[in-house]
Amino acid sequence: MDTTCKAAGLFPHPPIMIPEIGGKELSRMALTVRTEEEAMKRMVSEGMETVVIISPHNLCFYDGPALFLAPTVEGNLAAFGRPDLSMTLSIDRMLSEAILKEAEPLIPLHRVDEAEAARYGKTLAVDWGTFVPMYYLLKAGFRGRAVMLSPCFSNYEMNEILGTIVERCAAKLGRKIGVIASGDLSHKLTKDSPNGYTPKGILFDKAVMDALKRRDKKPLTAMTPDFIDEIAMCGLPSVYFLFGVLGKRKAAMPCFSHEGPFGVGYGVCLYLPEEEPEKEEIHDVRVKLAKESIRYFLEHGKIMKTPDTFPDELQGRAGAFVSLHEFGALRGCIGTFLPCYRNVAEEIIHNAKAAAHDDPRFPPLAKRELPDLTISVDILSSPEPADMSDLDAKKYGVIVEKGARRGLLLPDLNGVDTPEEQIAIAKRKAGIGKDETVRLYRFTVKRYY
Repeated sequence: MDTTCKAAGLFPHPPIMIPEIGGKELSRMALTVRTEEEAMKRMVSEGMETVVIISPHNLCFYDGPALFLAPTVEGNLAAFGRPDLSMTLSIDRMLSEAILKEAEPLIPLHRVDEAEAARYGKTLAVDWGTFVPMYYLLKAGFRGRAVMLSPCFSNYEMNEILGTIVERCAAKLGRKIGVIASGDLSHKLTKDSPNGYTPKGILFDKAVMDALKRRDKKPLTAMTPDFIDEIAMCGLPSVYFLFGVLGKRKAAMPCFSHEGPFGVGYGVCLYLPEEEPEKEEIHDVRVKLAKESIRYFLEHGKIMKTPDTFPDELQGRAGAFVSLHEFGALRGCIGTFLPCYRNVAEEIIHNAKAAAHDDPRFPPLAKRELPDLTISVDILSSPEPADMSDLDAKKYGVIVEKGARRGLLLPDLNGVDTPEEQIAIAKRKAGIGKDETVRLYRFTVKRYY
């Protein structure tokens, strides 16, 4: 799928950045202003039709991000002594509704209209986190529409998924978009900061800016909640959103700066996505067959027939598990530890359909999700009796058995490092008490991607 995202970036939002408010103080953040002006000019020159902006200072919800929907949304800077500084944004309702629909099976995206905002004693408004970057975008000549979002602070990965959804919806509609991830970094960079000071503040800022420069969010995922609370920030959820929008596409970074003149970190970066890289081809016949099975079921509502001829790898009989991941998160996993069908091909066809449609932990897969799936197929060896000394959590899967109750856990799973952990989880899955004695079996797995 070709991207229609023409530009995307991180932008700070201090009201003092507005010349009418900052006055002479603006000279203390001249680098930030200069970089943002250049970035906004470049965004406008790319010919975007709609700007998608996420701000942490609008109405936020604990359990998920929000999307604000009205024909127009107005706002001003009266809270900062300038009610005469105002703007009105026309909302791209088609793209907004598409994002809401696409998000429904994946994340709890709140739909906030005038009535919903009133329930919380709020009115739909252009908050200052939206106002400040939009001030510079409008100054650069932007005359299109907007999609307004707020992030989730309790689950950063949810914002990344939202970014992926936004990009995908824009591509499906053919809408040329620019993306503004609005956010400031640490609010405790200097000892004269009104928010207090911690030496960890600059460590946070450096980590975020380095992650943006390298296009690698791993340094962010290592941050503990206590560390994030101590440095006081508002922009990290927006950074995750930006990573979701960009995905794994190649991108140039013509604008990049950071400074903290008032004890608050102001980071600016702009990405201009380059040509779409070629999608990785699926080479393994087992994974190809699993994907064909899922596609056939989604299109026809029934199990596909086993091909008359198929490669030697799909002959024979064995247990098989099919696992589905979407945006890095599990989306379905169903399998058989003993063969139930005539050959491996039939085993994969049936288990792939079941993983997509019958896993009780997830809603049935929608056809629109298929392009974003990562599929793996595990082929199991025949189980053999074992005791604790025979187990290895990385090498062997385990089966626990108590009468008719049976639980299974695959090997080499993230966060499962010991046989004891394997057995405890397998017991829970089977409804077996933790102190009940069980028969143990082990098996090996060969995983295909």
